[in-house]
Amino acid sequence: MKWRRFLILVFVFITGVIILPGITSANKVVFNNRFNSQPVYVYYFYFTPRCDECIILEKSLSKVLNGHYSQELKNKQLIFKMIDLSNPDSESKKIIQELRVRRQLLLLVHGETIVNLTRDAFRYAENQYDQFRDIMRNAIEQALSQ
Repeated sequence: MKWRRFLILVFVFITGVIILPGITSANKVVFNNRFNSQPVYVYYFYFTPRCDECIILEKSLSKVLNGHYSQELKNKQLIFKMIDLSNPDSESKKIIQELRVRRQLLLLVHGETIVNLTRDAFRYAENQYDQFRDIMRNAIEQALSQ
């Protein structure tokens, strides 16, 4: 009977020694990724002159970003940049070349990950704002949590 208790105590001790460091390091990884990672970029590429749908998309996107991510925008964890493809400045030209942009796009970029949100953005921005907001928030949250 004493051996059984002893073996149970040894088992519990060894299990605790093995599992506890894994739990601690997992928490550290999540914490470090959320606050020390590279920023998430939201790029909206457009042409001038702009159509009504383009202006509606910009307003809807600004509403989502400023309404839900004002702190992340302020802290530069999330960066929103509109780029005019008709007349880009030198910095914008580099981004256009790097991302190989040839047409109007809404892209979310985080490190090597590029998410094209254009089709859903134009589909929902004008008449189904709640759907648009949810799609944008899901994509941004996923990128911020990596």
